[in-house]
Amino acid sequence: MTLNTLDILLIIIAVAAIAAAAYMFFWRRTLLLRASRRFDRKYSAMLREADSEIERLNIINYELKNKSDEPKTSTNAISVPNQLFDLEKIAAEQKKLEAQQQELADRNKQLWDMSVSIEKERQHIQLLKNEIEEQHRAVTSSIKYAKLIQDAVLPSEEILKESFMDVFLFWKPRDIVSGDFYWMKRIGDTVIFTVADCTGHGVPGAFMSMLGVSFLNEICVDFNSETSPAQVLEEMRRKVISTLKQTNAPAEQKDGMDMGLCILNTKTMKMQFAGANNGMYHVRGSELTEYKPVRNPIGIYLKMRPFENRDVDIQRGDYVYMFSDGYSDQFSYDNQKYTTRRLKDLLVNINSKTKSASEQASLLDTALNLWKGDYEQLDDILIGGYQIK
Repeated sequence: MTLNTLDILLIIIAVAAIAAAAYMFFWRRTLLLRASRRFDRKYSAMLREADSEIERLNIINYELKNKSDEPKTSTNAISVPNQLFDLEKIAAEQKKLEAQQQELADRNKQLWDMSVSIEKERQHIQLLKNEIEEQHRAVTSSIKYAKLIQDAVLPSEEILKESFMDVFLFWKPRDIVSGDFYWMKRIGDTVIFTVADCTGHGVPGAFMSMLGVSFLNEICVDFNSETSPAQVLEEMRRKVISTLKQTNAPAEQKDGMDMGLCILNTKTMKMQFAGANNGMYHVRGSELTEYKPVRNPIGIYLKMRPFENRDVDIQRGDYVYMFSDGYSDQFSYDNQKYTTRRLKDLLVNINSKTKSASEQASLLDTALNLWKGDYEQLDDILIGGYQIK
């Protein structure tokens, strides 16, 4: 399916709206949390101060009450000047207590006014929280719909299995949508298939992946028996540079994609591979052959080198693996990368255990979960396994 200019424009508008909504959601949620923490600290401090003052005044009141309740001594034993002195002292203490009680009443009124103000702020924050949650649901719903669009433009595994003996796609986006994508096109006896890793992940990466699929569909309109994988990658690079208006300026964003691409003739059993930063593994039994890429991306680069074709000695039953760097770059709980060396050993191991594509994908999933444990997934992950028939 080829996307025309209007389709791409609609995708750009949708993705930009989703990205803007997501940015507003996370920005407003941060402000909400900061305001809530600030009011909680202020309110708690004032309550502690008020409790301390109330306790102090209660002690004074208790002492004065005890003094006023003391039994009066006989007038015969106390002189008149002493009685007057005691009365003046009691009156002074009462005035002091009344002043403190008034101060306490003023403080209580102030605290009440502040509690009313804080309650209004809490209600306002709750309204903001509800609004942000609603925006979050809307953004999530939009991104999930974008996921449906992304899945729709990619070939299903059933279509892939029409051209291969067996196939699996171990695809784990870090977010809902992915910057990694796979693609396949069959033209007569020729099968073109690829795995690509776009700049970024999530919504920006998914947007680049849609451009990648669109460019591949356009390139294959003029495909013929003489077209090579390197020529496809060169045309992809030209389209990316032209569409993104890349000039290699110092401050320019270097968006693009890494890609491994194979062209297989199912009649002659001849296959060629070309890679832009992404290589390919060919496994036959317990033997793995690595086909290395040209160290250039699909996009602008400081020193652009031509892409190169690699002839592949292919046989029925062999497995071809193409991948993004998400699996090998995943960190473990002890802060170690999985590495390409471990990935090679794992692919040989699972290939020797089973030829079933679904079982191989399950073993890859188990190995990844054991490796990362509770460590978060850092990037989109995609491994495509294709068994030649």
